[in-house]
Amino acid sequence: MLNQIKTFKGNAIALELIGKFTEDDVKLIKQLFEEKLRDGSKYVNLLFKVKDMSQFKDMDFKAFMEGEAWGFSYFNKIGRCAVVAHSDFIKDAVKIESKPLHLVNNALEEKYFDEKQLDEALQFINPDE
Repeated sequence: MLNQIKTFKGNAIALELIGKFTEDDVKLIKQLFEEKLRDGSKYVNLLFKVKDMSQFKDMDFKAFMEGEAWGFSYFNKIGRCAVVAHSDFIKDAVKIESKPLHLVNNALEEKYFDEKQLDEALQFINPDE
């Protein structure tokens, strides 16, 4: 289940995965993202907070595939992306994937933050607040 950590007036969305990722979570992401675009945002800045890789073991595969397909279709609308976790694996994955993804989307700036750096991550996706 996704929980909205904080709401923003601008183009930022902050979400935390608590438990299993479901189709309802995909609908929530779509709704929030599309609202930001309708409000005039050129890019949407995202923050995803996850505890660690264990949260992915019970993921609803259909929801995951639906979320991935949606994400690819809106990939060029993502600006800053903060990944908040306490996992060396996730930290390394973000470091590796951020460079090639930036080649496909110049606006994308992806960074990893430890869970103790949540305030910094929120500032990263919403620097004007």
